[in-house]
Amino acid sequence: MQLSNVWMAYADDTDMGMVVVRGRMHMDAVRLSGDFNIRVEMQWLIQGDDKGTPTDVESEVIERVMSIVCDAVERGNVAVLTAIHTGARQVRYIFYATSIDAFSQSVQPLLQRLGNLPLHIAAVVDENWSDYTSMIARQAMT
Repeated sequence: MQLSNVWMAYADDTDMGMVVVRGRMHMDAVRLSGDFNIRVEMQWLIQGDDKGTPTDVESEVIERVMSIVCDAVERGNVAVLTAIHTGARQVRYIFYATSIDAFSQSVQPLLQRLGNLPLHIAAVVDENWSDYTSMIARQAMT
């Protein structure tokens, strides 16, 4: 599967503070395939700096771990990363996956080797990619 490496970004003022949203563009072929209907969110809770963004140390750890996770799930055609939300004392990675079980089987062994991380993972069926399409619409308004 060939994935776009074109990303957009915008700032979003939320109830919890300013969040920078980076979203992957040109995902229609993946979205319309019908294969990736499970939205998985990996949420890192961070101490952050005074603006609620990750410190240099937090950023380094998160980027290293998530690079390994993204590579594993995308190379295995298990999930695709569609967005990264940074700010308000958290970093959220949004994936669309083929199944919860496949995602878990790909990610769990990687995370177990890394020990205890301030990470929460949740999944929901999102056949219409409503989170993704809302993000794209929001970006178009900025």
